[in-house]
Amino acid sequence: MKTPANWKKPATSTAGPSLLQIGLKKAGGWFTTENVPVKIGVIVTFIGISFLLKYAIDRELLVFPIEFRLLGIAILGLALVVTGWRLRKKMRVYSLSLQGGGLGILFLTIFAAFRIWQLLPGPLAFFLLVALTASTAALAVLQNSRWLAILGITGGFLAPVLTSTGQGSHVALFSYYLLLNLAIVSIAWFRAWRSLNLVGFCFTFLIGTLWGYQYYRPEFLLSTMPFLVAHFLLYHAIAILYALRQPPERIGVVDGSLVFGTPAIVFALQSQLLKDSEYGLAISAAIAALIYALSATVLWRKQGQYLRLLTESYTALAVAFATITIPLALDARWTSAAWALEGAALVWVGMRQRHHLANLAGVALLFLSGASFMDYGWKTNQGMAVLNGNVLGSLMISLGSLFASKKLRLLDDFGFRPFYELATLGLFLWGASWWLGAGAVEIIDRLPHRYNFGHAYTLFLAVSFSLAAWGGHKREWPLLRNATFAFLPLLILAALFTWLAKQHLLFGLGWLAWPLAWLVQGGLLRNLESHKLKPTGTWHFLSLILLALMLAFEAWWWVDDALSDVWAGAVAVTITGIMALLVWRLRNQPPWPVPSHPLAYLYASLLLVCIQAIWLTGLSIDTPGDPAPLAYFPVLNPYDLAVLFALVVISLSLAAIRRETDVSGEFTLLIYLPPYRLMMAVLVFVMTTLALVRGVYHYTQVLWDGESLANSVIVQTSLSIYWGVLGFTGMILGARRRSRPIWLAGAGFMALVVIKLFLVDLGNSGTVERIVSFMGIGALLLVVGYFAPAPPRHAKADERPAPAGEESP
Repeated sequence: MKTPANWKKPATSTAGPSLLQIGLKKAGGWFTTENVPVKIGVIVTFIGISFLLKYAIDRELLVFPIEFRLLGIAILGLALVVTGWRLRKKMRVYSLSLQGGGLGILFLTIFAAFRIWQLLPGPLAFFLLVALTASTAALAVLQNSRWLAILGITGGFLAPVLTSTGQGSHVALFSYYLLLNLAIVSIAWFRAWRSLNLVGFCFTFLIGTLWGYQYYRPEFLLSTMPFLVAHFLLYHAIAILYALRQPPERIGVVDGSLVFGTPAIVFALQSQLLKDSEYGLAISAAIAALIYALSATVLWRKQGQYLRLLTESYTALAVAFATITIPLALDARWTSAAWALEGAALVWVGMRQRHHLANLAGVALLFLSGASFMDYGWKTNQGMAVLNGNVLGSLMISLGSLFASKKLRLLDDFGFRPFYELATLGLFLWGASWWLGAGAVEIIDRLPHRYNFGHAYTLFLAVSFSLAAWGGHKREWPLLRNATFAFLPLLILAALFTWLAKQHLLFGLGWLAWPLAWLVQGGLLRNLESHKLKPTGTWHFLSLILLALMLAFEAWWWVDDALSDVWAGAVAVTITGIMALLVWRLRNQPPWPVPSHPLAYLYASLLLVCIQAIWLTGLSIDTPGDPAPLAYFPVLNPYDLAVLFALVVISLSLAAIRRETDVSGEFTLLIYLPPYRLMMAVLVFVMTTLALVRGVYHYTQVLWDGESLANSVIVQTSLSIYWGVLGFTGMILGARRRSRPIWLAGAGFMALVVIKLFLVDLGNSGTVERIVSFMGIGALLLVVGYFAPAPPRHAKADERPAPAGEESP
């Protein structure tokens, strides 16, 4: 076939409206343009006549046998057709409306005579419907009326369904449908009527699928396979004719529904026919690849640039089927994977031609492909590792979904933007889930038990997110780039899995996985910073917390293995404090990461200080801190040393807050400073109190439980003295600094001691320890009353501390 001289090469971005748009436009135009009264009049008249006949029959005004009634209605329909035909040159719209109405009446009359009143035998009714279909198609072609052709073809496809008794031959049915589709091919040779092509396509494969579901048996294979292949070739030809029969300015426009829908549906049906064949589906895929490769080659040689898009589509299909031929020889579940490739290709063509229906079909096919693949389940330990039907099929679904997601985000049609935004996000999550899920299941399936799943999956995540960061940057794909934020939460889950499995992080593959994971996380943070994304600071914060906890737990494991659980706990909590110190030390150099996000790292360091204090407090309550294999010495034992280090870190944290406030002017920190100070003061008080009780435990015979410690006289005396010293120090310091809050804090400790004296210590007032408690606290209160009276509520600036022994004004 030669290209006409006046044909022009179309721009690749030129695309026709989708089927949905055409249908809405045509429906609206039919009711609002040209001879509107006659169109509506035909419908209204038909309904009115029906009501009139029903009224007359119900009241016995017309008493005729049903045969005559149906014959009269058929004559009326035929009269409308003849009248419309005679007026075709004078009043085209009017004549087509009359013919359509008359043909509709004839179709319904024949159906009613056969199905409702059983007045016609099945073969005669079928013959009449076929004749009526042929007449309708002829009228449509002669008058260039697409909708008349659709009416005729619809009637033709419905004829065997309406006249079926369930006893017919499927060979006769498919032979008849083959003739109808040959008629559609004949019409497609002259007219590019996409809607007619789609009507035939839908009826053919829908009815064929329903028949197969209800009646197909393996012995029907040889009598059904030729019809399936024949219909595939027919609609393959129709798709080519549609691209060729466009107007000169639209030559090459592709009907994505037929180009990609035909192989998808035919391949699905083929998989059911050949499900008992070991290599049948693989051979079918290879033949399909050959057909599409030959088609692409011939079209490119004959039409060149005019059919570039169709050639590219067929090339993509050839590659897709060639790709899955070998896996299909091993795993027949690749049917659903092929659907994923078809769906991605459908979206690709739909975006190029701006066909919303093709995009919708592609999106649906991608989701259905995954659902179908899951329905088959995961076959464990099948084939080679990674190179097997499980992984490669999941990979096709994942990459197809991600590809479609990237394409759909480029649409700028505001009318459909909400749908495309939802579809873009949904497909991206769908594709990412298949990628990550397939990796997890394959690792579980293949990894020997001596390796930890968490480490292997961490390694997989590190590689996957590295590829995502690279692809998001190179392809300018913001959604893929932003998805790298998910790496840190997944690392947290992997670490939790490892800890719950009672394994340490550097066990087995952990020596490789976790260092690589943190290198990748650093690279991802740098990459995200280059695009100035807001959540980056939060991710720096969380990264430091996770890294500190991982180092702490890893240190716990190694020290516990070498010494004891007590030393392990002390070292672990110290690690968190050391990480906080590193943040303050690196606040200026090097320039990344701490100086780039000073507040994020300052907040993270303060949280680490809190974790250190709370964790150490919990350990001190839980165990007495036996320093075995060493002997216990006050201060020179693991928990006391950890407490001293915690006191230093807490003091430095207050200095870090003041320094950062002075440098950055971030006064928000000052708002949180009072509650932070209060919490640290409470924790310091509890930690030092427990350190005192711990010393008493190691030098006495008191048991380490709440009841024994509470009933111990020496413990209670020690607490009274220690708390009294704290109260005395606070009140003296508050008086000297004229700081009423500090003085009140000291007074609170003294009040606590006094209450304890009367509620606890008074019970054993005859013991030496209780006497020492009362006398010691009494002496402290007397000294405080003399040297540290309460400072005024509002001290003046020029006031000076009063001399010893004098009352302050």
